[in-house]
Amino acid sequence: MIRLLIALCLGGAVSGLAVVLNRSSSTTSIAVRRNSLPTRVPGSEVGLGATAAIVVFTEKSCHSCQDVVRLIRGPAGAGLPVADIEYGADQELHRKFDIDTVPTTVIVDEQGTVVAGWVGRIDLSEFTTALAKVV
Repeated sequence: MIRLLIALCLGGAVSGLAVVLNRSSSTTSIAVRRNSLPTRVPGSEVGLGATAAIVVFTEKSCHSCQDVVRLIRGPAGAGLPVADIEYGADQELHRKFDIDTVPTTVIVDEQGTVVAGWVGRIDLSEFTTALAKVV
């Protein structure tokens, strides 16, 4: 019985100390920007003309990237020009447009303004709605 009381007291003391130490420790929040989309991607900067287009930022070992590119180059892309910006081939464009997650897909109008975009897989119904805005 005495051992049980000692164990409970020690457990309580350790828990209390942990709470006090946790409150007194200063934590610095680090803001990490993830999964955000650029607001402008001019076609002239990604190898396209001044036209509505689909721009996909990819990486060659990314299977989701390959799925997205197949989808938009097929009938879902409505014949719009597609720029596939692969990280290994053009890291500078990924940095310039602050791309930190692949695939990142954007639909841009003639001025390069992003009309819609997705990080990761594309929602097909949202994609077709966005295409209707620029086609």
